[in-house]
Amino acid sequence: MTGERALSTRGPMPRLGSHLAFASISQLLRYAAPLLVYPYLTRTLGIDAMGYFSTVMAVGLMCSVFVEFGYGLMSVRELASGDRHVTGAVLSELCLGRSVMFLLVAAGLAIICHYVDLLADSGAYVAALAIGLAYGFSASWYYIAAERPRALAGIDLSCSLTSFALILALVRGPADALLALWLFVIPLLAAALYGHLLARRRYGFRLTSPSALLASLALSLRFFFFTGFPSLTNRWSVIALAIWSDPLQVVYFAAGEKLTTAAINTTVPLTRVLLPRIGRLMAGDPGAAYRDIRRYVIGIGGFYLCASAVTIALAGIIYPIMFGANLAEGSRIFAAQMLMVPFAASSRVLVQVGLTSMRKEGFCALVFIASTLLYLLVSALIAPTGGGIGIALARAAIEMIVLLLFVRAFIQAGHSQARP
Repeated sequence: MTGERALSTRGPMPRLGSHLAFASISQLLRYAAPLLVYPYLTRTLGIDAMGYFSTVMAVGLMCSVFVEFGYGLMSVRELASGDRHVTGAVLSELCLGRSVMFLLVAAGLAIICHYVDLLADSGAYVAALAIGLAYGFSASWYYIAAERPRALAGIDLSCSLTSFALILALVRGPADALLALWLFVIPLLAAALYGHLLARRRYGFRLTSPSALLASLALSLRFFFFTGFPSLTNRWSVIALAIWSDPLQVVYFAAGEKLTTAAINTTVPLTRVLLPRIGRLMAGDPGAAYRDIRRYVIGIGGFYLCASAVTIALAGIIYPIMFGANLAEGSRIFAAQMLMVPFAASSRVLVQVGLTSMRKEGFCALVFIASTLLYLLVSALIAPTGGGIGIALARAAIEMIVLLLFVRAFIQAGHSQARP
């Protein structure tokens, strides 16, 4: 069966440009739009309460990385296979697997709270868990697998507008910091529940066996290494500077990290749209899928390379505008941080769209584990003397090596498919 025939049996495919547009809107609303309300919260809550708000939010987002545990990307790939024996158990494995991870995260956070002053009260603990639950149990995987980016964008828009309106109406002073957190998270929890109900209606819910659940946890761990580790690595950079360098380096690096993370996360809409398409094409015509992946990665890599070069050239202007003239000296660190963006973005697209479709998760996981351990060691050695610039340059070098390893594996996989 040809790739075209295989695709035709599943109905006409929507326009790629339209899907990318709505997926980009969804990504912007989910992660960038909340920044618009931060100036209001800063003025209303004050420095101390805003610090409390930011700390709890950051801890909650960190928890969500472990709760999600790679199940989203894994589920999209499984659903793209079209195998009804597989799809019937996907929702069960996802919900039960994330529930297991949520319980482990809750236990771990309870221990950590004893050592972090801003998380000492029970309200902060519960709010951080709620944030981890809302983002970790996001139903975006369903909309991606079902190729419904317009619906996902609509859901995210509704959540953003609801949160903004509630915060503007109800948050009045420093005592409302905890309330502001809940006003962010409640719409997201409702959206997650609604998305999972839609997934149950479309794919069904067949309770999985304990052995199948353990197998899904083991498989999702591979996906976790290349979906969750970038976030954890970014946090470690700041921690390393906090331990071994001076506070000003921490401020500079943390500010730049927000921008570089946002830049890399713009690959998410691309992988959301391309993954199910490539997965179906791979089942019908692997050669055509390989050529499409190669074209996408080259185009995306070229775009990020040009964008990073322009950003580095304008770092002295962009950084003070974003973070204030008093942090202008941090623009040099920001420029060094931007060096790794083309490599990291290209790796993410190549792995999530290409190598996962070729069933190379094990290799990808090993590369990410090795590179992360290397980065932890190198950053600890560099931080005392090299500061933020040294760590940023080390990260760029490691990301370049990782990309070269993935490109080599992709080329080898393509040659294997070409053999009769």
